[in-house]
Amino acid sequence: MRAGSPTLRTTRLATERFIQQVTAVPSRVAQLWQRLQPQHFPIAYKLALIITLVITVGMSLLGMVVVDNQTRLLRQQMNQFGHALINQMAETVKEPLLAGDALALRLAADGMTRHGGVLGAVIYSDELEPLVAEGLTPPDAQLRQLQQQLQQPGPTVPVAAVEWDSLPRSDNTIVIAFFAPIVVRELTTGYVLLTFDHSQLSQAQRDTLRAVTAATLLMVLLGAVTAILLGQRLSRPINELMDASLQVSRGNYSFRFAERRNDELGTLMQAFNTMSDGLVRKEQVELAFSRYVSPKVAKEVLSDLDQVQLGGQHTDASVLFADIAGFTALSENLTPQQISTLLNDYFGVIAEAALAYQGHVDKYMGDCAMLVFGVPQPDAQHTLNAVCCAVLIQRLISELNRQREANRQMPVHFHISCNSGMMLAGNMGSHDRMDYTVVGDAVNLASRLSTVAEAEQIIISKVMHDLPILAGHLVSREHDTIRLRGKQQPVATFQVLDLTEPLRSELEQHYHHILRRRRDSGA
Repeated sequence: MRAGSPTLRTTRLATERFIQQVTAVPSRVAQLWQRLQPQHFPIAYKLALIITLVITVGMSLLGMVVVDNQTRLLRQQMNQFGHALINQMAETVKEPLLAGDALALRLAADGMTRHGGVLGAVIYSDELEPLVAEGLTPPDAQLRQLQQQLQQPGPTVPVAAVEWDSLPRSDNTIVIAFFAPIVVRELTTGYVLLTFDHSQLSQAQRDTLRAVTAATLLMVLLGAVTAILLGQRLSRPINELMDASLQVSRGNYSFRFAERRNDELGTLMQAFNTMSDGLVRKEQVELAFSRYVSPKVAKEVLSDLDQVQLGGQHTDASVLFADIAGFTALSENLTPQQISTLLNDYFGVIAEAALAYQGHVDKYMGDCAMLVFGVPQPDAQHTLNAVCCAVLIQRLISELNRQREANRQMPVHFHISCNSGMMLAGNMGSHDRMDYTVVGDAVNLASRLSTVAEAEQIIISKVMHDLPILAGHLVSREHDTIRLRGKQQPVATFQVLDLTEPLRSELEQHYHHILRRRRDSGA
């Protein structure tokens, strides 16, 4: 057959498919076993299964040992009884055998058959010719086997024994025969044979086996029930620990174990309570920390405590300054409590405006709030978000001033400035006291622009105004060209008046959302 013949190719393909099917069987069996396994198997049932298996194996081994010992003991007792009886018969028939007294021999054989369990008695001559036979006699095969046993070297008066069950009886009784010589002055004058009902031994074995089996099943049942009850009791605190862990994983740190145990589970419960207390304190510390610094900065710091160190990196970001106009004169007419309430009201809406546009309050400096956009998380829209936030702050402050005037309180006016550019963002200060902030020329320029802005004005640099991301989104006009200390060239500025659509509509949504939330909270 040629190598490229169709028949050879077909055979090769069939062989390859067969090999693939055979090699795929283990993986299919593993997949089937995986699907058959339950998703959740309670530990109580696992414990019950293990205890039940241990009891089953233990009782089975114990039953085997008991049955084997019982069988060996019964067999030993029957052999002792058979040996004693056959030796007794051999001594009894010595004289009648020598005297040729057939009647005495028959009476001796008949007397032996009257013993319980004796099925037959036979007296043989020295030529193995039966002289007297009462009851059951062995077949020729078993007789020859008995004779062969006697011919083997052994004790002075040997006794042979053989079992068989192929008898012409309706009940198929199992029989054991004992065969011994009649020895007179070291001369064998004849033989005696006794057959016994061996079924009693088998019945005793069956009875023992049934008793052991019943005891095993009872112990397995009691063990399984006890194991399930014990497993449920032991697994109850484990289930409670599991539920408590789920509660903690969902942020509920208020769960506590009221039960007091003096075992390992009690120690574990107490450790869990201690852990929950620690998590509550940790949450409180994080909450307090997020109030002293921006939530974004707090999240950034807490996400990797090992990396908290001095230093930073240059990044493109935006910064906004909102400064109260005439704060010195304003504070002279107010009490410290009134000043604190005033600053908290205005700085509160400024923080909410920053949050609405992915920014955060970097710090409060007296009557000034510094907002940062684009750090610590990068934000490709940080420039646009900073300007939108400035317009939103302007709108919110106007609403707060209207409310204060309605309550016959003095309004507060802010001048706002924004700038974008490269700045250094990171941890500044010392190893004992550091602050996450931004520094750089772009930050300094924004701060100085706030000093030249008038009340209610939003001032940005021309460089920021001309950025492509702001093109078409602002309603603005040129402001002054100013000279700033440290700047060789004058800085051209623009005043932001409003936003264009759709940014205007988005700002209105943020505006009403913040006012509604403040009204609901009673602020």
